[in-house]
Amino acid sequence: MNRPGDWSCRSCQHHNFQRRESCQRCGGRKPGAEFITGPDVRRGDWYCAVANCGAHNFASRSTCFTCGATKDERGLDSDLTRGRGRAAAWKSGDWICTRYACNEHNFASRMECFRCNAPRQTTDNSFF
Repeated sequence: MNRPGDWSCRSCQHHNFQRRESCQRCGGRKPGAEFITGPDVRRGDWYCAVANCGAHNFASRSTCFTCGATKDERGLDSDLTRGRGRAAAWKSGDWICTRYACNEHNFASRMECFRCNAPRQTTDNSFF
């Protein structure tokens, strides 16, 4: 049931309630949502700059708690593109989701994307 203000995620098309600032399923940002600094944001905290992430991370974190990307030397955001900085975690048969705006790394054992639930493509889109 859609209510005024509810929205659909651009990445995974999941229906979200108005109160959500990010998608319940994949964490994608609400259309038109901007970074908001409030009382829970403290000096040194940083926002992940990886596409479709934008997660608020505490200053003590060196990697994003949502997507695993590392923060840059300035501690403000990450200039890494999705997948870089995590190459050691890749194994034979791992694959990238091909759904528009997802591009998430998935382990070889997964038959659907862990982030957006898109089915694994039958073509070989693994990297290693």
